[in-house]
Amino acid sequence: MKNVKSLFIAACLIYTFSACEEPQEMIMEDNPSGLSFNDKASQPAEIPFKAKLHTSQAEDALSIICSVNSPTDFWAMEHQVGGGQGTHLGNFTVDLTFCFHIVLDGEGFPDLEGGFGEYDGSDGLEAPIIMAANGDLLYAEVLEESSLVPVQNETYDFEFDDVWYIIGGTGRFENASGEFNGHGKVRSDGTGTDHVWEGTLILPNASSNQD
Repeated sequence: MKNVKSLFIAACLIYTFSACEEPQEMIMEDNPSGLSFNDKASQPAEIPFKAKLHTSQAEDALSIICSVNSPTDFWAMEHQVGGGQGTHLGNFTVDLTFCFHIVLDGEGFPDLEGGFGEYDGSDGLEAPIIMAANGDLLYAEVLEESSLVPVQNETYDFEFDDVWYIIGGTGRFENASGEFNGHGKVRSDGTGTDHVWEGTLILPNASSNQD
């Protein structure tokens, strides 16, 4: 009887220890990275970004020359200011500088086939500044050259598309990244440009920065 009793007790102990080990193995399988919940919460997250805005020329627009090919073919600094409303920005303002290609034909009109309306971010100019409603700054830039395209519309003369790359900021946008597509339409009455931006904003501490 003692041998049977001893075997029974040993079997119970083995079962008890094996039962305690199983949940630990399951936890490790559910969390293979070994990160705690707090660690996961601090990981970067991709957040949808969309904004609508309007810009118009600043007083110093086209007053600074970027480069010159001839008196009727040159690049000048375009300066646009304005604002709008966007996700994670609220009511925001923008200050944009970029180099714009001016090409005129023999009669002094824009020569679209010659390159009029091309633009790029151009090294040496100040990075575009986007200021959120609370004062935080978001920095983004257009790296690839793009151009205006004529449209047949009573309200607009030109439209354009470009890609913006987010390169950081201040406050909740510090070390931010991501990109968004921009679509703009230049008003025929000379009052400025309407823009729509849509893409992805990546915040390094999204869990504490989302609105």
